[in-house]
Amino acid sequence: MPRRTIWRILGGVALAAVLALGFLGYTMPELRVNWETLAAMCGF
Repeated sequence: MPRRTIWRILGGVALAAVLALGFLGYTMPELRVNWETLAAMCGF
């Protein structure tokens, strides 16, 4: 398997995960993400 194919698959999986989390957050307002909290979790 070429390196490019592996990166394309990983990119697709990452995009699908972000879209799934966004959809889940949209359907459940109590799970709304606060950007300050997210930045604090990432160490910013």
